[in-house]
Amino acid sequence: MSAAASRTIALPHCRVSYAEYGAQDGMPVLYCHGVPGTHLEGEAFDEAGIAAGVRVIAVDRPGMAQSSLPAGERVADWVTTVAALADRLELTRFGVIGVSGGGPYALAIAAGLPDRVSGVALVSAPAPVEVQAEAADLDPVARRRRRGLNVLRRVPFLVHPMAVEMSMVIRRHKGVAGLVAQMAAVDRDRVEGDAELTAKLEANLRGSFEQGSRGFATDIRLVFTRDWGFQLAQVSAPVQIWHGDADGNVPADDARRLAAALPHSSTHIVAGAGHLLFVDRAADILSSLGTGGV
Repeated sequence: MSAAASRTIALPHCRVSYAEYGAQDGMPVLYCHGVPGTHLEGEAFDEAGIAAGVRVIAVDRPGMAQSSLPAGERVADWVTTVAALADRLELTRFGVIGVSGGGPYALAIAAGLPDRVSGVALVSAPAPVEVQAEAADLDPVARRRRRGLNVLRRVPFLVHPMAVEMSMVIRRHKGVAGLVAQMAAVDRDRVEGDAELTAKLEANLRGSFEQGSRGFATDIRLVFTRDWGFQLAQVSAPVQIWHGDADGNVPADDARRLAAALPHSSTHIVAGAGHLLFVDRAADILSSLGTGGV
């Protein structure tokens, strides 16, 4: 993976930072990072993008890296900013990738801009609360995370102190290692065996708290405690759903439930893969997106 300098654009209603990877004159694909996360995640698609002739544009959401707050009240409100950015970059038609907590935003873009989005790839993405499995039906790691999110839905004012605590953990020495220790064994092994990947994850997580904890808190609130502001049935573009069956952060069952609710989808469950699926399967994800037809 290679580094790319971020850029910042001042739109009428906000400031947005982003970075580009892959083929600079290639077919455009917008990348929606995880929660927490920044444009740095887009580096995972750099080499694959060059090989496939795809221009990957990784955009920071409100409060992440240099993108400004405040955000909207729903996930769907992000579409207005994306449309304005696409206009400034002269993107008439593009694909969208959403990884983990970026998945709902990718779907919102497709639902809100049906004439501009050619296809969507979801990787390790959560389903909306109304179509998720009950916590009792999950494995112990996923069950613990799901129950924690259920508490936040019932008591949403806890999101802010939780985000502040997360910010403090990230900024401490080895704070990122502490977060990785809570992931599934396959992800822990993947990170511990790759010093470069560990450094990239640390930079990404620290960048997500550059402005403090409000951006992370906003993402958690919008993705996990509120209605997203659109229906999955509104997504008319084809959706490729990628998920590892060993994912301890977002259960693979979410992928199946997303597939059942989306009008046009294909599901790719990868045996033995965890939440960092996008790091090792970037080329396959881009290929499934049908980027040649963007």
